[in-house]
Amino acid sequence: MSEWTAKQSSDLYQVADWGDNFFSVSPEGNLLVRPRQDDGPTIELPRLVAELANRGLRQPMLIRFSDILAKRIESLAGCFSEAIAENDYSGRWRGVYPIKVNQQAHVVDEIVQSGAAYGVGLEAGSKPELLIALALLDTQDALMICNGYKDRAYVEIALLAQRLGRNPIIVVDRFEELDLILAAAQDLGIRPHIGLRARLSTVGAGRWVESSGQRSKFGLGPDELVRALARLGDEDMLDCVELLHFHIGSQITAIRAHKDALREAMRVYVGLHEMGATSLHLLDVGGGLGVDYVGTGTDDPSSKNYSEQEYANDVICAAEQASSEAGIPAPDIITESGRAMVAHHSILVFDVIGVNRDPSLHKPPACDEDDHPVLHGLHDAVEGISPENLSESYHDLVDGRDEADSLFALGYLDLIGRAKSERLFRAGCQTIGEILATLGEAPEEFEDLRGLLTDTYFGNFSVFPSSPDAWAVKQVFPIMPIHRLDEQPNRRGVIVDLTCDSDGRIDRFIGPGEELPTLPLHPWKASPYFLGLFLVGAYQEILGDLHNLFGDTDAVHVRLSEDGGYEVQHFVEGDNINEVLSYVQYDLRSLSERVRKTIETALRAGRISLQDSALLRRRYDQGLADYTYLLHGKSD
Repeated sequence: MSEWTAKQSSDLYQVADWGDNFFSVSPEGNLLVRPRQDDGPTIELPRLVAELANRGLRQPMLIRFSDILAKRIESLAGCFSEAIAENDYSGRWRGVYPIKVNQQAHVVDEIVQSGAAYGVGLEAGSKPELLIALALLDTQDALMICNGYKDRAYVEIALLAQRLGRNPIIVVDRFEELDLILAAAQDLGIRPHIGLRARLSTVGAGRWVESSGQRSKFGLGPDELVRALARLGDEDMLDCVELLHFHIGSQITAIRAHKDALREAMRVYVGLHEMGATSLHLLDVGGGLGVDYVGTGTDDPSSKNYSEQEYANDVICAAEQASSEAGIPAPDIITESGRAMVAHHSILVFDVIGVNRDPSLHKPPACDEDDHPVLHGLHDAVEGISPENLSESYHDLVDGRDEADSLFALGYLDLIGRAKSERLFRAGCQTIGEILATLGEAPEEFEDLRGLLTDTYFGNFSVFPSSPDAWAVKQVFPIMPIHRLDEQPNRRGVIVDLTCDSDGRIDRFIGPGEELPTLPLHPWKASPYFLGLFLVGAYQEILGDLHNLFGDTDAVHVRLSEDGGYEVQHFVEGDNINEVLSYVQYDLRSLSERVRKTIETALRAGRISLQDSALLRRRYDQGLADYTYLLHGKSD
């Protein structure tokens, strides 16, 4: 049998399928990051992690690659540029980034800077996001799309932004907002740029399909759209309508949903023009452009069955055909494809801190003469396993285990005997599993063996703040070792985090055409073993919580330098314990004082020595300033 190669690891973890040419595996078995895809140098991820640790970053760490952000924006702009040229389209692409997808300050600022060459704007779905957009978006002619539930202050800020040279479009998400916008505009003496959000009957495709169509949270139905134009006409403000917006959900998995929505939206667009809204010149197709997290190219909820170029072609074709047939100018196209812009640029790297594995699996215990017959039967079943009788042997093991369980419950088998039955059963399963591994794909009847022989790898991270979609909506993210990839990963494992919650685990992984409940991993040797969780740049940082008071991780922004190396641009320190305690309204001085008083009481009662009391005080005060995650080798 030939030695394991890094190429085999790359194929095993399907790096080429989900990596979009940003990631690869070196012959030495290290994961490589190519932030500019084929146009630039590579960064050896394990080496980067080591160098960042020497700079003071702690595990887990979130690494953001600024060049990947820029490349994703460039790619999206390129797809629409090609579609526009191919269709001789007279409108242009005017992308905006929805701040809600990742609101981190450095991320939004980098998007504004990288997107300036393409006129990329920002979309705000709340008042706080509007304040961000107002401050950061200084790109000439870039759009500031104002969505979400609005109050008077929100509308006034958006209107007054015009006087700063900004280009805000206030989208009417609910019919009642129209009066609010008109009243504020009249009081300020500003003619607003108005958008209308249509509630389409077309539904999306994927995990969020139930929030689209007639169940949409926002949007105006046909009757409300007609009444809105009539209301604006009465106020002599019909020319203020500049944009039609729709949104059919996030992570749309099937191109058919996009096509159907575009067809319906353009019918609405043409209808509004025919009713006198001739200033209408912007079509905002919303978000929904999916990311292929698993690389299958299907309508699986974690994938998509279309390319970005196909998406751009369909958007431009639908707009061109409908506007041409109606004899009206083709609209400029706005996309809010935030997930596609930022998902790839962030990687969470964490270390494995322990593995649960039964040490007794490989060698079955011997049976004494006075052991219960059920134990002798299990021992004989284990000794008799061969490639020719795997099914029969497995059935004998299961029957013996179940009988031992019943005997123990009825008092006919003691705890030592029950433990021996378990060791025999697991040893037999291990032997069967090793034989099956040499035969290729295991028959369905041995499916339960997979769970019995799975190791549990404890990761120094929390699922809840770092990848909330993994547990909330069962999103599958690429996860794999970032080194030792020239070694065969001969263990199967699931990943669990530091929390005490049973949901703090990842047990859905990328497989060849299907999701797998276990991940191939290397034996843990107690030395650093690093895993990477990929494509976490969209939504994951901002949707998380403080479960078990594990906070934000250390984060760093890395950019390629002119000399072919890289430079660390921003270091964002993660939460320490004192910070997360303050988030949940604990007074740190009060906590420390209460511990001091308790120690003094214990000292007087003789329950603790002076030396131990000093150690406890020191550890307590140090603990308040520590990272919320585990720090190895940091005691003193």
